[in-house]
Amino acid sequence: MRQLFDGPFFDYLRGAEPLNQAEYFTQGSSAMLFQRDGKLYRLTLDACGHGFLAYQSSQGNPNVVKIIQDYGPVAPSDDYPTDDYYWLAQVEWLQDLDPADATTQRLNALLVELTDDEPLVMEPDLPALIERCQSMAEQHPEFAALLHTLVEAARTGSDADVQISNIMRRPATGELVWSDPLYGTSSYLEPEQQRRMDALREQLAPVRYNVATTV
Repeated sequence: MRQLFDGPFFDYLRGAEPLNQAEYFTQGSSAMLFQRDGKLYRLTLDACGHGFLAYQSSQGNPNVVKIIQDYGPVAPSDDYPTDDYYWLAQVEWLQDLDPADATTQRLNALLVELTDDEPLVMEPDLPALIERCQSMAEQHPEFAALLHTLVEAARTGSDADVQISNIMRRPATGELVWSDPLYGTSSYLEPEQQRRMDALREQLAPVRYNVATTV
């Protein structure tokens, strides 16, 4: 399988802590997962999703993946030229949903109904998504917490990615949690973060340009 990310900044991250001794675990549509010493690391270019999950986890929301350590932006994106960045976090281990499980099937049917089988909900349609989530939460109390969390995600203004593959189960409690409910790379960096990213871009710029000119 072709890896999701590629380029000198990704190579830099794979040679630096904590990913330098980590093994590839799996990847989705917007993130790669690595494991090391029993720990799981999530690397993504999706700043919106990363920020939402980190904030909700810090607030104790049990319906998002727990962020054990948020490394924030760790390198500029290799999708040059952009102002996007790689974001890294250590996350808890979760389990995939069993497609044959009755609860999974009910939840999938609800999400299909919620989005009219169009899982990527763009910004102009977010108010309607919020309204439908609030209504369905009353009709389906077993999934109310998930739907209320999706409302909070939609209120960020980022595109929502509402599909069953973005929901997992917490092994210890059986709770259903969002692993990646948003899609979007727009990000805001604190001044110190921006300085670090600019310095890293300058440090690796010759490598990046050499790659660009030899393709």
